[in-house]
Amino acid sequence: MIEYIKAKLAAYVVNKTFNSKSVPNRSFKNILRNCSSFFVIMPESEQDFQKGKQVINFLDKYHKIISIMTFDFRRNEFLQSHFRGIVEYSLGDYSKLNLPSTRLSEILKSKEFDAVIDLNREENIFCSFAANLVKSDLIIGFSKNNSDKFYTIQINDNEDNPEISYKNFINCLQMF
Repeated sequence: MIEYIKAKLAAYVVNKTFNSKSVPNRSFKNILRNCSSFFVIMPESEQDFQKGKQVINFLDKYHKIISIMTFDFRRNEFLQSHFRGIVEYSLGDYSKLNLPSTRLSEILKSKEFDAVIDLNREENIFCSFAANLVKSDLIIGFSKNNSDKFYTIQINDNEDNPEISYKNFINCLQMF
């Protein structure tokens, strides 16, 4: 019951925060090719995390500037030299409503990128909210419940296999 109330309160906070946010009409032709910096929010599940690395490799192959947000214990899985920075978070960075803490929110609000990518395939209000705290006009993520509030580009995923999901995600990115 308490989790239900927390989820409803978090939804209220999200609606209040992003209700006034308007997305201008734009052409998506070559939009990702023109982006030079990316903020990538890595998935929380271990299996998705490992398979989601292929998106990082794809961006790195095209010499994009990449910054990553991930759990603090996964920091060492990335070569520091390839990235502009790693934003670490821990369970202590979750507020009581499962949104980013004030400390983490301030860090994210100070960041600015051409595009933000949320690689969580499952609904994760913490990461979806975090993606919108970063200054960026382009926020990309998998289609989920209420994802219209969070992402400017949504990628539909009906796959159970994470490897295929992230390959499809890369294929979709290549279209832009």
